[in-house]
Amino acid sequence: MKRHHVYLVVLFMSVVCQSAVAQKPVENAVFWEVSGNGLTKPSYLFGTFHLKGAHYVDSLTQVMDKFKSSSALVGELLIDSTLTMKMMSASIMKDTTLDKLLGADDYQKTAVWLKEVSGYDLKLFNTMNPMTIQIVLMSMVQQKYFPMNGPQDAPMDIYFQQEAKKSNKKLVGLETFDDQLKALFGQFTLKRQAEMLMEFVNEKDKAKDEIIAMNRHYREGNLMKLEELMAKQTYTEKEATVMLYDRNAKWMEQLPQLMKTQQTFVAVGALHLAGKMGLVSLLRKAGYTVKPLKTLL
Repeated sequence: MKRHHVYLVVLFMSVVCQSAVAQKPVENAVFWEVSGNGLTKPSYLFGTFHLKGAHYVDSLTQVMDKFKSSSALVGELLIDSTLTMKMMSASIMKDTTLDKLLGADDYQKTAVWLKEVSGYDLKLFNTMNPMTIQIVLMSMVQQKYFPMNGPQDAPMDIYFQQEAKKSNKKLVGLETFDDQLKALFGQFTLKRQAEMLMEFVNEKDKAKDEIIAMNRHYREGNLMKLEELMAKQTYTEKEATVMLYDRNAKWMEQLPQLMKTQQTFVAVGALHLAGKMGLVSLLRKAGYTVKPLKTLL
């Protein structure tokens, strides 16, 4: 249970990566070189999969080579020891409980699936909002079919930041925890969260198949397939815009200056790269040359 809580903030970020709607595709890659437009050295853009770990990313030899040669690491937000408690606090419902919000039948369906994939009793999470329960279920399905390589295998976003600190790289977060909180919990009422949770639970076989497919497409570096898969999710276009594309636009206000001053390795969720409002397209529109790279040397 403790390990789950430690990584909950990273799993929280993964929900944002499921909100894409169909856009004009970019080339098939999750790793990119950014050059031109006044840059003296190229920078690099890597699409992470928040539920995969250090053991996996260590196998991506070209990704790690460019990461090691970069002077700065840029992530979605800086991950520190305070974030777990902030996330747990944000997930707590003040005026109701999960069993009351969902009703007896839906609560029981959710409890059965959680017990099946994790062994946990839903009563342990009864004060947590439905969005958090969906994140927990997603992470448990991921771990059932694609377990990390032991208790020391940190999620890749945490791993990059740990390694950057060890080598004294500059660390930059593109947004704060409060920014992410507003994009996720802030725009959804508890009723809407409950609706999305039950859509996920009622189609649990589909959810399992999609998580398996997501892992396959990510390993293949198939950004187009990832985009197609995520376009099938239940978020509205407005919700997706708040969670994904508005954030991309804000990040683009910071990235040019960061890349201008040093060779920068940018590691953000893979779906932030895709489509006409994704970072690859936005960087190209800003005048940069952005070319796909293989993840292996």
